[in-house]
Amino acid sequence: MQYNQDSKFWHFATLVADFILLNLLFIVLCIPVVTIGPAISALIHTTLKLSEDENRTLIKPFWNEFKRDITKKILLWIVYLILLAAMVYMAQFYWKFANNNVDLLRIIGFMLFVLSALILVVTIVASIIGLAMTTRYFSPIKRLVKNSYLLIIVLPIQAFIMAAVLVASTLFFIYQTVPVLSFFLVIGFAALAYSFAPLVREFFTKVK
Repeated sequence: MQYNQDSKFWHFATLVADFILLNLLFIVLCIPVVTIGPAISALIHTTLKLSEDENRTLIKPFWNEFKRDITKKILLWIVYLILLAAMVYMAQFYWKFANNNVDLLRIIGFMLFVLSALILVVTIVASIIGLAMTTRYFSPIKRLVKNSYLLIIVLPIQAFIMAAVLVASTLFFIYQTVPVLSFFLVIGFAALAYSFAPLVREFFTKVK
């Protein structure tokens, strides 16, 4: 039996195999926490290029982007990691505050918890945008962080869609841990990054 490597099925099968390898490489490079930033940046870069040209290879561009300017990406990721840790701490603090008080103080504590949780989600989206910008723009870390938050204000709908997908994925993981975990271990992270490609492209149009 001969296989037609130009057929749509063969092209699709090859693409799925590349996605699985890309996803696996991403997971491995995320094991050291400090390299999560460069790995996210490289994954976004690769899937963004793929959305523009489906005939592109995936592994080599991913690896090249991961290595490029890696020190800056690590430092940028550490900044976001500190911000994320602060928001997680604040959310936990206000949640406990709300549960340990009554009446007005409980309401205030719950409102502050919701606010902290919202800022946490916004910061997660901002970190994705900021790391994505490192693939195209040679800006200082301070400007990247600032612009990542400003872009959320400029394009709130796109930011909301990205946040909704991330929150939905998290909720599905909580209630359906095994199937969702299996999906992300096989192809999920690469598929998620690919789904973000049109949104990332729109964010890039607003960067000056």
